[in-house]
Amino acid sequence: MLTPRFELSQTEDELTIVIHAPYANIKDTVIHIDGTDFRFYSTPYYLRLNLPGEIEETDASTGDYDCEKGDFKLKLSKVHKGEYFENLDMITTLLAPSKKQKNIVPVIEVISNPCVTTNEYVDKENESNEDKDDTNNINDNGDEWYTKQIPVSEDIYSLQSPKYGFANKISGALSAFENAWIKEIIDLPLPDKTLVEDRKKLRENDEIKSFNEQHYMADFVETDCLELYLSYECEWEKLVQADISFNDTEKDILKELPNKEYLLDDNEMKIALFSMVDILFASCYNCRTTLGENTVESCWTINKLSSTLSWFQNFSNMNDVILSCIRRSLCYPLIRNWDLAIRVFQDVKKVIKLGKKYILKRFCEIYKLFNNSYEPRYILNQLYIQDYLIWLQHVQNYRIEELNLLLENIIPTKEELDLDLTKIEEAIYMVQNEDLVIENELYTLPNDLEKLIISNDNKTYVNINSRISPLTTDSDSDSDSDSSSSSSTTSSNSSSSSSNNYNSNSNCTSNNSTLNMD
Repeated sequence: MLTPRFELSQTEDELTIVIHAPYANIKDTVIHIDGTDFRFYSTPYYLRLNLPGEIEETDASTGDYDCEKGDFKLKLSKVHKGEYFENLDMITTLLAPSKKQKNIVPVIEVISNPCVTTNEYVDKENESNEDKDDTNNINDNGDEWYTKQIPVSEDIYSLQSPKYGFANKISGALSAFENAWIKEIIDLPLPDKTLVEDRKKLRENDEIKSFNEQHYMADFVETDCLELYLSYECEWEKLVQADISFNDTEKDILKELPNKEYLLDDNEMKIALFSMVDILFASCYNCRTTLGENTVESCWTINKLSSTLSWFQNFSNMNDVILSCIRRSLCYPLIRNWDLAIRVFQDVKKVIKLGKKYILKRFCEIYKLFNNSYEPRYILNQLYIQDYLIWLQHVQNYRIEELNLLLENIIPTKEELDLDLTKIEEAIYMVQNEDLVIENELYTLPNDLEKLIISNDNKTYVNINSRISPLTTDSDSDSDSDSSSSSSTTSSNSSSSSSNNYNSNSNCTSNNSTLNMD
């Protein structure tokens, strides 16, 4: 039987259920209503809902079928008029069977039959086991199968084994996988043997080794391409909480999930919430740097930027979560910029303010990406994402609201990252200032060349406004003085002749714009 897609909405007096069943056989459609229990059957579809409030079929109840869309639309009356049904969007919760209180009765366990000796009891037990093997491992009722059970190694269930996974509750899950295969998605070496307290130190050492100063400097200087990502308006910036709804793909994911209950203590609750923020940062970074269109690198980006998914990191406070996210965004992806990391941090705040329903949508996208990944990232779905999709449907809203208060009080600084970002940026500014001085000097060089003084033999010429004028030297002065004392007339004629000759040469030089230095 197939579980169809469905939507629920309500008014003060009615509950509306829309069931998408395009291949249903309308003739054999059966609808059953009993308090909070709603059942729909129409070959090949079967749907059972455990509603948060009681409904009933009355004269005001209606039902119709849209042949074009393949939708059943049922309007049913609420037993208690004006009652508000909570969590009608939490699909996995609605599909869970109702819980009924069972009477607790004493259970008697027969350890052995005192009327039969030990040897006789063992012989009869062996004969019974042989009979079961002869009947193809089926018991007398024919509804249970018996298979040979292989005991699991004790170290897997040891209390000392390192834990990981959702709320840090799983151990030994990766022991059956080859290390070379696991390394494609997990940076933590030997996840089933590395202690939880050692993971943070190993992760930070790896981040310091991976940090590339030249890459950071290049992204710091080249701001033109960065502006495109900073100015991009993501989906969550245009949404309001009342308009959020699941699409068909998200509904298909949620309705296929098993229903679980999570009994978390305060410490486990913090681990789950902090890791959720860590994963959301990676998702928001991917969305902003791909401009909302996932690429073949999206799986890698989310996996790599999240310390939870790549290092099985547990966080004790929110400040460590944000610092870890920013550090990794400056060490691994293609675009490594402080302003971009801070912008993504603001994105995380906006996503969480939209509530757990929109957070579920973000995790549905991650779940789909990991399932379709070429690398074995479906393992991360089994360890983390699937449990988050189930748990978020049950978590109280005030838990999410508490995260908003924690995030608003966090102001990350570059010094806290231990990557010497401040020194790197100061070096960049110094180089930029030196380049500016050199550029200014090159800009004024043509003007300085126009004032260049050129010497030729005993005469010196100065280029002023594209005209050359002679400067009198000491030897010329002495020669003129001697000539003046011997014959003033001759000196005057000679000076006049020399002046005329000079003007002739000057005009020639000015016209040709060339000086002969020979």
